[in-house]
Amino acid sequence: MPDQPLLCMVLLSLLFVQPSAEKDPETDLPHLVKKALDEFLARKYLQAIIDGFVFASKKESWNPLEALRYLMVRNRTLNVERITVEKRRPKCFVNAHHPRSSVRSILRNYQMDLISEPKQLLSELMTLDNQQFLTAMRLLLCGRKEQTALIDIDFDLIKEALMQSPSGNRSLFITVRERCLPALNTADCVELMGAVMRLSSGEFVQKDLLGEFPRDMPEDTFRNITAIFKDLYDKLSVSTQRAVYDWITAGLQKSSKLTEVSSSWVTAENLWFLGRYVVHLPVKEIHKISLGEIRMFINYDNATKQLDSMYDIKHGTARAFLKRINGSGFDMSNTSIVYRLGLLVCFYDNVQQLRPADARNLLHQLIKCNQLRGSQSDVQKLKSQLLEIVMKNQTLNESLGSVSDAVVGLAPGQLEALSPQAVQASIGVLQQVSGWTRSQILILAHKFIGEHKLLSFTNISQLGPLISGIDANLFYSISAEDLGRALEGTLSQYASELNPAQQLAVVSQVLTSANTTSAMRQIPSVLFTEVSLSALLQVQDVEPSALEEKQLRRSQAVFLYDALSKSVPPVDLLSTGQLVKGISCEQIQTMDSKTFLYNFSLFERNFHLLSAFQMNCLAWKYWRELNVTNAFIPPLLLPLLPTEYVDNVPTSLCQSFLVSLGRTDLDLIIIQEAKREAVVKKVLQCLNGRIQDEYDVDALGRLLCSLPPSTLRRGISQQAVPAALAQLKTCCCLSPEQKAAVKSILEELHGSPSGWTAELIPDLGPLITILHKDELIAIASKFPDDILPLALKLSSGSVPEEFLSALFEVVRGSSVPDVTAPEEKTGCHAVTAPSVDDIRKLSDANLYWSEAELGCISSDTFSRTVEVLGSVRRYNKSQLYSLKEKAKQAWGPVSEWRNYHVLSLGAIALALTESEIKSLNLSSIDSMTVLSQQEGWTQNQMAVLLHEFLHDSGLSFSSLKGSDLAGLGVILCGVDPKQVHFINPAAYSIAAARIGTLACPWDVLHEFKKISESVFGRVETWSGSILQEVGTAAAGMTKEELSAVLKELMPYFQPLAIAIIPPENFREFSTEQLLALGPENAAAVTAEQREHLSQQQLLSLQGALNGLRDNDASLLDTVSTGFVLHCSTVTWLWLYWLLGSMLVE
Repeated sequence: MPDQPLLCMVLLSLLFVQPSAEKDPETDLPHLVKKALDEFLARKYLQAIIDGFVFASKKESWNPLEALRYLMVRNRTLNVERITVEKRRPKCFVNAHHPRSSVRSILRNYQMDLISEPKQLLSELMTLDNQQFLTAMRLLLCGRKEQTALIDIDFDLIKEALMQSPSGNRSLFITVRERCLPALNTADCVELMGAVMRLSSGEFVQKDLLGEFPRDMPEDTFRNITAIFKDLYDKLSVSTQRAVYDWITAGLQKSSKLTEVSSSWVTAENLWFLGRYVVHLPVKEIHKISLGEIRMFINYDNATKQLDSMYDIKHGTARAFLKRINGSGFDMSNTSIVYRLGLLVCFYDNVQQLRPADARNLLHQLIKCNQLRGSQSDVQKLKSQLLEIVMKNQTLNESLGSVSDAVVGLAPGQLEALSPQAVQASIGVLQQVSGWTRSQILILAHKFIGEHKLLSFTNISQLGPLISGIDANLFYSISAEDLGRALEGTLSQYASELNPAQQLAVVSQVLTSANTTSAMRQIPSVLFTEVSLSALLQVQDVEPSALEEKQLRRSQAVFLYDALSKSVPPVDLLSTGQLVKGISCEQIQTMDSKTFLYNFSLFERNFHLLSAFQMNCLAWKYWRELNVTNAFIPPLLLPLLPTEYVDNVPTSLCQSFLVSLGRTDLDLIIIQEAKREAVVKKVLQCLNGRIQDEYDVDALGRLLCSLPPSTLRRGISQQAVPAALAQLKTCCCLSPEQKAAVKSILEELHGSPSGWTAELIPDLGPLITILHKDELIAIASKFPDDILPLALKLSSGSVPEEFLSALFEVVRGSSVPDVTAPEEKTGCHAVTAPSVDDIRKLSDANLYWSEAELGCISSDTFSRTVEVLGSVRRYNKSQLYSLKEKAKQAWGPVSEWRNYHVLSLGAIALALTESEIKSLNLSSIDSMTVLSQQEGWTQNQMAVLLHEFLHDSGLSFSSLKGSDLAGLGVILCGVDPKQVHFINPAAYSIAAARIGTLACPWDVLHEFKKISESVFGRVETWSGSILQEVGTAAAGMTKEELSAVLKELMPYFQPLAIAIIPPENFREFSTEQLLALGPENAAAVTAEQREHLSQQQLLSLQGALNGLRDNDASLLDTVSTGFVLHCSTVTWLWLYWLLGSMLVE
């Protein structure tokens, strides 16, 4: 890509012109041209660029010859060659102000410096005069390509580069803030402030900004800035939203006139003007609003749209508005009035007065309540109350299609009582409802299909998201052609909701089509990973274009890349979807230098798809190229080489090192803890042990999550703290020591948690969970509307126990006794049983109910919440037993349980005894699929489950389909090893990848290995793709077979397979094999396996873990001789755009 330096056309046009000292060129040059040239000679390059642009835009005539003469008269060191000739050298070595640098080099490198050093850009922009500044900002924000006789520069390019640089947006925002806030009464500055605030998506708009706004602001300016804040509402922190609200209301109050009739500044017009900021009105202020103003506001045509957008309104605020609206004379049961209430309708509290018809109308309005960002428990309660009113004069069968999404609140027993005709007649409504549980979906899907037990393109389309309730085996009843059509519509949309048995059944049936290649194109991306390797082996003409949008397993990618590489150039393969996952180390190493370096950006864009081993191969390849080309290694690859390479990164290259690693999850590329420590040590060296400002935070990015507690506690300046906390919110796995350090930062910035505000809680997000239990209880008791939604947002398994325990204490402390049914168990008179509301609010925190409390749950409450309770992990045996007994009490004996009962049990099923398992009806593979997803089955339980499934379904091992094997999952590990050989090899080949994820006993894996050989041939003939496909079955190899595996294939073992090889077998690997394992597999080796290795084997294993490779080990000596970093990584693409092709000289 050519670069665009200032005066490019001028300089090229004067290649052979010689200066003349006889004539003073100054008199013949336009003022702006002379000014630009003077600025260039004074090294004020940005001023020169802007003035040159301004002059060029005027399209005035001028003589380029005079410009050349002027330059050479003013600077005798300049000549034509120095002005027009440039040697291309990488930025890492060029000094933009070197006395012998060419004009083109100076300008090109200056522009690059502005982009790569945001602080310099800020400093340079601040030196411009007002007109230059406004021009520069318009060019940087809007982008423009200017090509004239005077300049050839692409501001689009610079703008795009700034957007990609870590602190580019921040620099623009700070610059405009400092220059424009004092002059905010001008239209130009209002326009610029709006542009930079929108550009950063409100990220840098903090409440301190509002304090700097001029107090006396013209009305037009006030309204224009308010409009900007309204656009940014969802992007702003809650604290900033509150500050904006205060700023807007201060402006409104200035122009408001209080009267004897009203003591409030809040008029109908002001309510409308506030927009979504109206949710920050204090309750006491709402109570003071004139009833006439409320009535006028509700009658506004646009009021409904405004109220419909208040997704974050709190319960108290909404109820205050409703009370005021009700008091203003509106009939709250009137359909048209209810419609005008927007999301306020979600807090309706006068249901006792409603007639069935009014209740039905209100239910339809409540559909929008799913958009509320707070807890839905009150909304669900309201829907249930309205549904009861609607059903006073109608049966559920009659009202099913007219009660909106309130049907989600029906218990499975109520749905089971529905007639198939009612479900079929209402399917258009039911399939649009969200929030169904698995058991509800199963019941409705079975009711809809009825007794016909046949699928068609039509009924798949009608079912929509309810398709996941269909029996997996039913997908074999539809033709491959009709199924292919369904995959192009409804089925593709909901494919990710299908269970493993259903997914494999769909793929298997589609591939029975006569045209397999065409069928593969129809398989959606999310299902393509279910296509077996054995199926791919039979396809003769896969086109790369057919794989463009497909998700690929690594075994698929390895096979397809190897097969296609024989006829398709590497550049086409690397740029096709996820095929890059399949490139082998040998294929990387054998790439010629030009192809590798020129196309390295294709690897960079897909780093997230590559394994640590592939990244290690890339790093070694790049390092080897240093000896033969003028290449520079990307900083991201350095941690993949032995630790010494990180230790020797020069200080001068710290910035690129930090930025590159800061945009990457270190867990994905660094397996070894010692290497992680080395990276962190180098990072701290680069920072001189301290984070000075927000620019350092921007450069660090995710690296902040890896910094030691001491640095977090004492090494972050006050200026950098807000930006650091924003980044720390994204850290998923802080250590206890790091959390303690972050807590000290929070307290230093915000004071004691006891004084924190309602706005601060949602702003802190997951950081709130690092507080102590007593602090959390105090905050949750004070701000339940903010804490409860946070608990539901946080991913399961990542929430600290103290947070869950505190949440439990608060909910239980405010619990209303469950009165849905009389006490059903003796000993419950002194126990407060959990209610439906409690259980739904607590989610994972239901873990803390005692055995007695769980045992006292009413049968109705249990039936409505069993799937929530069953989703909780880490129950103890007593809790599981109590819940199982409650299931018996609610549903009857185990022998009477239906499929939907089994489906809803979740972890509770682990409490079933072997005799109880034998009483279950386990004829459905879908029930087995759900059971197989539970962790913690004993070997005996799995054996009984497998036996009963075969017995109840009437199947034998030989008649199991691939989808059956996939659905059985971990339960397959309960098979008697002597029975494994009865499994049909064709069925096994379809599910081999799924079975390859199971950590079964070795004797079972040994038998699976034998079946694998019947499908793919003898072990000694296996390729990397086959090793990946069979997964843990490869751990079933004998000692002799393991010792014979080629070292080139060692990286293709799956890490789980490595971990479960018996130690006495694992020690048969040679030192060469162990060195070739790769970082991921080396990290999977267990302590017990290590104990059986010799000292030499341990050294090889350590070498693999550290990224050392046998054929590259000799290069280790070169690490201390010095090296340079490649100036482009995936996060530094802007250097490509500016410098053009730098990869090859």
